[in-house]
Amino acid sequence: MPVLSVVVERCTDRGTRAGWVVLLRGDEVGVGRVRAAEAGASDLVVWRTFAGQVCVMEARCPHLWSHLGAEGVVDGDELLCTAHFWRFDTSGAGSKVNVSGRRDRKGDIAVYECRERNGMIEARLANDG
Repeated sequence: MPVLSVVVERCTDRGTRAGWVVLLRGDEVGVGRVRAAEAGASDLVVWRTFAGQVCVMEARCPHLWSHLGAEGVVDGDELLCTAHFWRFDTSGAGSKVNVSGRRDRKGDIAVYECRERNGMIEARLANDG
C-alpha cells in the first residue's frame, strides 16, 4: 500500500500553536480500513474502527517491528497485527488472545490525539504551546 507523505503544517487551536498535522482525507480511511501515513520523521498508521472511530498510532508493532500499514487488519475496535496476532485498541493497549481465549497483556503502542476537521484527518504529534 503506498505511503502518503505530507508537509507538516501548523493549525491554530484556540489561539495557540497546537501541533496538529494533516495526515489524510477522511474519505481515504473507510470503516475497517488501515492506511499508512508519514509526517516528518513519524511513521504512522491511520485506521477506523467498525464503529467509525479514527485512530492514529505508530506504524510499527512493538513485538517484532512489523509495519501495521501492511500487516495490520481492523477487527472491531482493535488493530490486529497479522504477523503474530498482537492486538491494539484505540488507547494503544496491547494484548494477544491465546488459543483458549484468554487475553494476555502485551506491549503497548503510541497513539496520538486525532480529529476529523473539514474532511481531513489530523493528529496532534507535538505540542508547541
